Amino acid sequence: IAHQISPPFAYIINLIFETSSVPDELKFANVTPIFKAENPAELQNYRLISVLPAFSKILERLI
Repeated sequence: IAHQISPPFAYIINLIFETSSVPDELKFANVTPIFKAENPAELQNYRLISVLPAFSKILERLI
């Protein structure tokens, strides 16, 4: 399906580069706290993991 996805994907990427603005939908991430060690009641014992949309990851590499 790459040949079907490529034209709209390229259009969106080019539009982002031309306007120098990224849509708000691509700026949101799902943040999940992952427990590291020791006392689970202390917030500093958690590491935050951000899961970004795949499109955002591709755009980040292009930039």
